[in-house]
Order: sequence, then structure tokens, then C-alpha cells
Amino acid sequence: MEWIYDIIRGWAESGLLPSIFQHTFMIRGLLAALLIGPLLGAIGTVVVTKKLSFFTQTIGNAAMSGVAIGLLFGEPVDGTYAGLYGFCLIVALVMTFIKNRARLSNDTIIGVVLAQVLGIGIVLMILVTSQFNIHQVEAILFGSLITLNDTDLISLAAAALGAGILFMLTYNRVMLSSFNPVLSKARGLNPVFLEYLFVTLMTVVVVASLKLIGALLVLVLIVVPAAGAQNVVTNLRQFVWVSMFFATISTTVGLLLSGLVPVPSGAVIVLVSSVLFYGSLLFKAVFVRRE
Repeated sequence: MEWIYDIIRGWAESGLLPSIFQHTFMIRGLLAALLIGPLLGAIGTVVVTKKLSFFTQTIGNAAMSGVAIGLLFGEPVDGTYAGLYGFCLIVALVMTFIKNRARLSNDTIIGVVLAQVLGIGIVLMILVTSQFNIHQVEAILFGSLITLNDTDLISLAAAALGAGILFMLTYNRVMLSSFNPVLSKARGLNPVFLEYLFVTLMTVVVVASLKLIGALLVLVLIVVPAAGAQNVVTNLRQFVWVSMFFATISTTVGLLLSGLVPVPSGAVIVLVSSVLFYGSLLFKAVFVRRE
């Protein structure tokens, strides 16, 4: 990893990048932003289409419990990967299973599971704080550049590569099953399998991005770029590319601003994303008026 850091640090020293990118933690953040931004933007188009916004928030909240479980089972504070990924995947698959088995609406199922996840999380965090300082795990909740390490970056790169490839290969089929499950079945597809696959990919990406964005804010970065893209596009291809562009701009600009101002990176990234959303609304209003 050091040779990558040296290259980017050299760009900062020569003036091609702001001088703040001479610091290793900012370089890690930049690499993480460039990895996760496009992927979150692309996934957000499916999340918005399938109306899974609060499903994503439940996964983010489950991260608190996952971290606590990892710590209680002896994982290091800066590497609770088994507890984090394991618990979040279980929650995601349980919600999907209930959705396909019970005669309940999506928001009802998500509300029930969200309440349970929050209850479990509060109890476990109280147990954890008797052994660890709560500030040691707050980066999972709000995002932090300082706590992002090489292992997190490698994990994020692996998740982005694997999820990105599978997502590209299945995107059209997932979108078809979202718009018209009956037609997708007629074409030999399995909408239930595709839903489980997408939920798994989404969960892996969300969990991998938590240290940069934070569990409480990851929903916004998935939903808001896609929602902003809907305001200015006319077809599905544009929807994907504009959402990816908005998400990448949000992560990179938010990262830079959080490096200049001592505030959590996730909060600034979300604010930049919100500015882009309202800008797209303004653009739509002006464009429609001219028409």
C-alpha cells in the first residue's frame, strides 16, 4: 500500500492535489471514497426502485450490534469484521425471508426488525462499554477518517470489486424483476433468488463503507444520489451513471471538506449529497419552466 500512498503524496506535493493529501489518513479516505462512491450510487438506483430505503437503514443500525458482538467474542476494536458482516447479513436475510413468507407490507416488516435490532444493539453496547471506551466504536456510527486503516481499505476494495462485478452481471435482471416479477418469471428468471442476491451484495457494500460514512448516515448516501439523479434523467442508463456521479462527488468533496474541518466525514459527505439533490431539483424546475 505504501507505494500508492507515495504516488498520491507526490501529487499533493507537486500541487496536483490539495496539500492536505500529504497525510496518509486523507489518502486512505480518498481511495475509499473513489471505491465506494460509484458503487453506492449504482446500488442506490435499485434501492430506490425496489423501495428498500429503510431496509438499508436497518442494516446500518444492525452494525452497532455486530460491532458489539465482535468485541464480546474477542475481536480487536479496529477489526470486528466477523461480528459486523455476520450479524448484518443475518438481519438482511431474515428480513428478506419474512418478506417472502409473511403477508405483511415491507414497511411493517422493516419496522419490526428495526425495533428488534435497536433493542439488541442498546443492550449489547451497554455490555461492551463496561469493557471498552464507547469512543473506540463511535466511528462505526458516524464515520471517521482517523480510524480508517489499511485492513479496512483492503476489505473495502475486495467488497467493491466482488460486489461490483456481480452487480454489473445481474443489474438488468434485478431491475426487470423489480419492475415486473411476472415477466421476469416468464423469461426464466427467479425473482426471489435475485432479491436474496441483491440484498447480500447491498449488505456487504454497506458494511464495508461504514467506517467512512457511518451507520447512521449510510442510508442517505445510497438514497439521495439516486433520488437526485431521478430529477434530471430520462432513461435507465442515465439514471445509473448520474447517480454514480452524484455519489462519487459527494464522497470525494465531503472527504476533502471533512479533512479541512474537524467533523465526522460521514456528516459532511451527506451534506454535500443533499446540496446536489436540491441542486437537481432546482435544475428540474428551471428546465421544466423553459419547456
